[in-house]
Amino acid sequence: MSDEVRAAVELYVTGVRTNDAATVKRAFSDDAVMWGYLGPDFVTQSAASFADNVVATAPAPDPAYSYEIHSIEVTGNIASAVLEEQAYLGANFRNNFGLVKIDGVWRITSKVFTTV
Repeated sequence: MSDEVRAAVELYVTGVRTNDAATVKRAFSDDAVMWGYLGPDFVTQSAASFADNVVATAPAPDPAYSYEIHSIEVTGNIASAVLEEQAYLGANFRNNFGLVKIDGVWRITSKVFTTV
């Protein structure tokens, strides 16, 4: 089951590394929300807003972009995953995802993040 959760996180990575808003939206549930820190600034927005206003308008992907999934924990139909990203939009991020299996498909329902 952790392979299916990993696939949901990888879908998110594919979307952000290629500036593909539609792919990012497929990784999230329709009502997903994110909160976190860009440097000292607290920000929050829906996943759809992130896809449309950040991913879709981002500059060309940085060839130095890299990522690592540090952990995945699955309990029944819920899961958590920690993703570290390097060189995304000029910053490094640590993302904590909450995921839920919805109609048989794992979707990211929340993202809590910070720059590192």
